[in-house]
Amino acid sequence: MPMSPTRGIRTFRYAVFFDGVDDYAVISPFTVYGWGEITIQEWIYLYHPKMNNLYSKFSMIGDYWVDYPSTFIGTNNRFDYTFLSVYFTTRTAADTLREYYNSIIEHKNNWINLARRFTSTREFSVWINASRVYTITIPSDEKTVLEWNPNTATDPERYKRFVLGANIVFTAAMKMMQSNLLIYSRAPSESELIHNMLYPWNPVRDGLKVWLLAHPDYVKDIDNDGVFEWVDLSGNGNHAKLYGATLATPIRSPLR
Repeated sequence: MPMSPTRGIRTFRYAVFFDGVDDYAVISPFTVYGWGEITIQEWIYLYHPKMNNLYSKFSMIGDYWVDYPSTFIGTNNRFDYTFLSVYFTTRTAADTLREYYNSIIEHKNNWINLARRFTSTREFSVWINASRVYTITIPSDEKTVLEWNPNTATDPERYKRFVLGANIVFTAAMKMMQSNLLIYSRAPSESELIHNMLYPWNPVRDGLKVWLLAHPDYVKDIDNDGVFEWVDLSGNGNHAKLYGATLATPIRSPLR
């Protein structure tokens, strides 16, 4: 009998660890411009508190500060943690920033399966452990990260890479563990999101652009440049370069 989503909560044998100081991973070149839909689904563990008062933005693509369209997870890292949220930001018709976000602060210090989904009908939703917790329809006159041309952006590189553990300019790092990342150029169904949560080693392949799975076999220097890659298993070559981040073992093997 298949497990229910709630029974699928787990602690992973392997995870990529980011120290919250200067660790990050970057998938580059990578752009979502021109996609009609996008889904980002990941198994993450967010440490709170991180013991500083700086902001963190991570799991990010786009330019939140100048052009505005982006998506990321953000927190203010205060000792009392006044917010920890999932963001999807747009540029309005009046050329201003608009933020769509949902708090996930109650899930700190736990493994969670987090999904961000944007559909062709412009519905943005957030899913926690395969249950929808937030839905909103984004107006058609607002520009999203899928519609912002990197080649005409103020800073093109912010739309040509996806960064884990830190923001798009490799600062504002977050202390966290990540065991899995899936990025789709479509909007998987609820049943597909549940499947991906329960079987991270065997995700749905249709529309899969990035698949990172934490395991010793998939963290290695594949191009012999002295920097480890987190190997993309989707077949699209979207490997993540690891800068400081390391493979960790949250669960130790039992003593014999």
